Amino acid sequence: MKIINAAFFILLFVNGLCVPLFAQVQSDFSNMNHFWSSQEFINKFMATYGVKSEVEPKINAEEKDLFNKLIPVIQQDPQKAISMLLVEIDAQSSAALEFTLGNLYAQSNSNSKAVIQYRAAIKKFPDFQRAHMNLGVVLIQLGQHSEAREELVRTLELGGEDGDIYGLIGYCSLMNENYLSAEAAYRKALLFSPEKIDWKLGLAQCQLQQYKYGECVTLFGELIQSNPNNKDYWLHQANAFLGLAESKKAAVNYEIVRRMGKADAIVLNQLGDIYINDGVYETAYEAYRDAVLVGGGGKNAPSLRSVDIMISVGEYEYATALLKSIREARQGEFEDDNRLKILQLEGRLLLAKGEEANAVDILEKIVEKDPLDGESILILAEYYGNNEKEEEAELFYQRAEQIAEFEVRAKISHAQFHVLRNAFNKAVPLLKEAQSKRPRDNVQRYLDQVEKLAKLKTR
Repeated sequence: MKIINAAFFILLFVNGLCVPLFAQVQSDFSNMNHFWSSQEFINKFMATYGVKSEVEPKINAEEKDLFNKLIPVIQQDPQKAISMLLVEIDAQSSAALEFTLGNLYAQSNSNSKAVIQYRAAIKKFPDFQRAHMNLGVVLIQLGQHSEAREELVRTLELGGEDGDIYGLIGYCSLMNENYLSAEAAYRKALLFSPEKIDWKLGLAQCQLQQYKYGECVTLFGELIQSNPNNKDYWLHQANAFLGLAESKKAAVNYEIVRRMGKADAIVLNQLGDIYINDGVYETAYEAYRDAVLVGGGGKNAPSLRSVDIMISVGEYEYATALLKSIREARQGEFEDDNRLKILQLEGRLLLAKGEEANAVDILEKIVEKDPLDGESILILAEYYGNNEKEEEAELFYQRAEQIAEFEVRAKISHAQFHVLRNAFNKAVPLLKEAQSKRPRDNVQRYLDQVEKLAKLKTR
C-alpha cells in the first residue's frame, strides 16, 4: 500500500482566533461551508503542502479515498460525514480519522464528544501536534482550563510555537488565577502579535490582579490611542488611576466617558464620590443627579446612597433635590426596605432643618416597623442624648449595640455620649469592646485619651 502524509485536516484553530477578556473562548464556526469548499483547504486536506511528518499521523490509500469522499459530504451534510467516519474507525485506522471526527463534533458544538475523539487520536499518535492544540481549544470552551493549558503547552513542545497558542495559555492561567504565569504567556503572545487587542486586555487584567496599576495605566493609554471611542478602555484606565490613588485623573476619564454619552449610573455615582472626597459638592450633586436620570440600577438603584452622602456632608438642599429626583424617576416604585430608607432620609432632613418633632415621629415609626434598622436607632439615640433625655438615649444605644452590623459604631457613639457627660469610666469599656471587634488607629488614640481622663478623675 502507498503511504502518504496527511498534513492538514479540518482546521479548528486558525490565525485570528481570540479570547475576549472575562469571557470563555468562542471558536467561530460560521461560514464554514466556504471554508470546506476552498481550494486551499482541499489542497491542505490532501497533504500536497509540506508537512511535519514527526507530528502528523499517516493515512493509507484507502483512507485517502475515504477523505476524497468526505469532502463534498462535509460541505453538504456534516452529520452524514460523522456517520461515515464512525463506521471506518477501528484500532488499526489512522489517528487522522479520530482527529477529523473530533473536528466535526467541534463544528457541531458537541464539544464533549470532540474531546473523546481528540484523546483517542492522541492515544494512537501521542505527538499529534494539532490534536493537542484543538483539544486545548475545546477544553477551554468546556471551562476546563487546567487541562486545556496542559494540551496547549504540549503543542508548544511539539513545535507549534504561535502567538495565539501563548495567548490561550495566558488565558487559561488567568482563569486559574495564576497571574504571574498568565502575564508571562501574554507577553510572549504579544511578541508574535503586538497589535492583538485580546492579548493586551489579558495582560492588563493580570497587571490589575497583581496591583501593577502604573503598567495598566500605560497599557490602556496605548489602547485608548488606538481606539479613543472605546469607553471600556477609559474606564479600565480610570480604575488603574484609582489604584494609584490618583482620583483626579480617574475623574477626567469618567468625564470623558460622560461626554461621550456612555456613562451609566455606576460610572456617574463613582464620579460623584470622587467630587465628594474633593469637597466639590455642587459638581458631585450634578453627577449624582445624572445617575438618577440615566437609571440602570432598577428599584434598588445606588441613588439613595447619594442622598445619604449629601446629608452626611451637610448639603441638605442637594440631598432634598436628589430625593425629589429619585421619587420622580422611580414613580413611587420602591421595595419595602427602600421605602423605609426614604422615610429615614426624610427624617434626617427634618432634623437638619430643625423640625425635630416630625423627624422623631417618622424615625420611631421606622423602628417600630423594622427593629433592626440600626441607622434610625442610632439617630434617635443621638437625638435623645443631645436633648438631655439620657434614659431614652441609653436605651436606643443599647438596642443598636445588639445589631451586629452596627455594634462597633454604636459602642463608639455610646462612649462619646458618656465622654460628653464626663463619665469616662463608662466610656472606656465600650471603646475597648469596639477595638476588640474592629481595631482602628484613630479609635485607639481616642481610647488612650479617655483612659487618661478616667485616671485623672479618680485621683
